[in-house]
Amino acid sequence: MTCVQGRIISFLIVAALYLFSLPGLNAQAKETDDLDAYKYRVTGLWWYSHPSGSIRASSDKVAFDLDKDFRFGSYSTFSGMFDWHFKRKHHFTFNASPVYSSSTSTLSRDITFRGVTYHLGTTVTSDLSSLAFAPGYQWDFIRRRQGYVALATSINLLDTTASLTGIGTVNNVSATRTASGSVLAPLPVLGTKGRWYPVHDSSRFSLDGGLQGMYFFGYGNFLYAQGTAQVALHRNLNLKAGYQMGTRLSVHGTNDHIGLRMTQKGPIVGLEFSW
Repeated sequence: MTCVQGRIISFLIVAALYLFSLPGLNAQAKETDDLDAYKYRVTGLWWYSHPSGSIRASSDKVAFDLDKDFRFGSYSTFSGMFDWHFKRKHHFTFNASPVYSSSTSTLSRDITFRGVTYHLGTTVTSDLSSLAFAPGYQWDFIRRRQGYVALATSINLLDTTASLTGIGTVNNVSATRTASGSVLAPLPVLGTKGRWYPVHDSSRFSLDGGLQGMYFFGYGNFLYAQGTAQVALHRNLNLKAGYQMGTRLSVHGTNDHIGLRMTQKGPIVGLEFSW
C-alpha cells in the first residue's frame, strides 16, 4: 500500500467516525438541508499522469518495461465524471478517462513482442493507449449535513492497446515492423468514497477521497484511488485539486490478448459543476 492510498483510507475512516457521531437527520429532512445537496454533477479534471509497468504477449518470455526500456515520461490527459443523485442516498455514476502516450528509445536489450524481435541498439517507438469507462452505483450509507461516506461499485471497461514500431526480425528476416496487441478487460470493482465539509455550516471548502478495487484470482487485479480538496468559486461551481492513482492494473495474458501490469498516477486539478 502506497502513502497516498494510506492517507485516503485514513481520511475515509476519520470522516466516517465524525459523521457517524453527528445527530441523525429527521426522516422528513429535505435534500437542501445537506451542504452537498444536488441533483446532477459533472466533473472535469486535468490529469498530469505518469505510466509505469510492463506489457507482454502470452508467447513472449520477457515483458517490455515502460520505464526501463522506453522511459515513458509524464503527460497531460483528462478524466471526467457524471453523477446522477436520484435519491438522497443513491447515485448512478459514470467515469471516463482516455490515456495516450508515445515514446521512442534505443533498446538496451533484445525485446520480443507478438513474435517480432527488436534487437539491442535498435530505435523503437512504443505507443500506448487506454480508454476506460466505468458506469456505477453509489449508496451513501452515512449521510449527514457535513458530508457522507458511501459504498461504491462500478464496472470498469478498460480497452488497452500497445504497439512497437522499428526494425524487427521475424524468422531471421529484418524489416521495419509494427507489432501490436490489445486487451479489453471488464472489471467489476467495489470500494468506498466520501466527502467532508470541515467548517460548520459552510460549503465553501470540502475534502473527499475514494478507494476501489478487486482481486480476480488467476485473471488479475485492479485498484483505483483519488483524494481531492474543493474550494467553492460559486454556489454551483467548485475548484478541485488533488492526486489520483487512476489505475493500478494487472491482467494476465492469453493466446489472443496481451497481459499487462500498469499504473497510471499523478496530480489532478479541475472544475466540478452541480445543479
